[in-house]
Amino acid sequence: MKNANKRIMTRYAESLSEIYEHINGIVKEITEEEDCEGNPVMWFRGHARADYHLEPNIFRGAKYSYNDAETYSNNHLREEYRFQSFMSRNYDNVDYRMPQTVIEWQEVMQHFFAKTRLMDWTESLTVALEFALESFITPVKDLEISERCRIADPVVWVLQPMKLNKAVYGSFIEESQEKDWELIRKTLTTDDASSLAEQIGRELQKEEQRGIYYDIKDDNDKNINTMVGLSSLEIIRMAYKGREMEALRNFEINPFFYLLLRYFSDGIPVQADSLPPLAIIHPYHSQRIRMQKGVFTVFPYYIPNKQMKKIQEECERYSLFGMEYMPKCIQCLHSIHILNPERVAKELMQTGAKRGNIYPEMQVVSQDMENVAK
Repeated sequence: MKNANKRIMTRYAESLSEIYEHINGIVKEITEEEDCEGNPVMWFRGHARADYHLEPNIFRGAKYSYNDAETYSNNHLREEYRFQSFMSRNYDNVDYRMPQTVIEWQEVMQHFFAKTRLMDWTESLTVALEFALESFITPVKDLEISERCRIADPVVWVLQPMKLNKAVYGSFIEESQEKDWELIRKTLTTDDASSLAEQIGRELQKEEQRGIYYDIKDDNDKNINTMVGLSSLEIIRMAYKGREMEALRNFEINPFFYLLLRYFSDGIPVQADSLPPLAIIHPYHSQRIRMQKGVFTVFPYYIPNKQMKKIQEECERYSLFGMEYMPKCIQCLHSIHILNPERVAKELMQTGAKRGNIYPEMQVVSQDMENVAK
């Protein structure tokens, strides 16, 4: 895959204007690499600490144990218990339309601090900066916040979501073929799984078919191109309930979307390094998510290899599945390290940034008001 060995270049900034300059540089780099015009789609994520990995919170420090068939794990169980508990206790607290599927509930869970396989990003650089510099923007400077300011080492990550999803597509037609279409075959519930998997793989592999199943070739659609909504795909899948295999044989259903549902929504385990996370959009289910302009990467359930398990045993804090370590993700990532967070926070607040922008609850809005008054 092109640029598979690319390293993440860390940029450094001491002011808000330098951050904007770096963003312009990243835009130029993307447009030159992809030979395109206009503004490329970029997602952002702010960390108060640069050593905080790009890894879902349910994976952090987790031990991985699978059944003999490697079809279900302790992490499946951890996630499912959390879903059951969160849904039972928050069913009446959902502000907007009620979530219809498990993956849709997980989006709500992620934004309200439950552990999931989702990792939240934002379509707004300002929101990402507000998260990275939250301790400096917080009006109430108690001992905990003061300590966070003291040890702050903030960074803003920039993700190319379309390029990431291109890597997902490539995994199904490149690496899967090398292993007799294993990634596709594992998703099929039929006696002729091997032959059907090859049929689907060959179909997706045809260059002329990519414009049908994955990559729209019309520039008028470039702002929605490759932007996947798993919760929306779940609703589409309901139309084929009971005849999914027949629909796949006849290519009535988009085979690429079917594969995404099986791995990223249903949670079929996959060998480490076989499939990168998927960039997804989701319905807004609360004012908080809307204000944060939330988007996500969702991770499949990874099966660690022997070397990974050994590393985990020797170093508990090591990130097995941080995106910054995955070759297929590295080529989609950029980072901006903030060297003077206090200055950047002040400059950001002068543009109207406040905690109420990302946490629009009454108490936070009141604290923002008092912060301005000071």
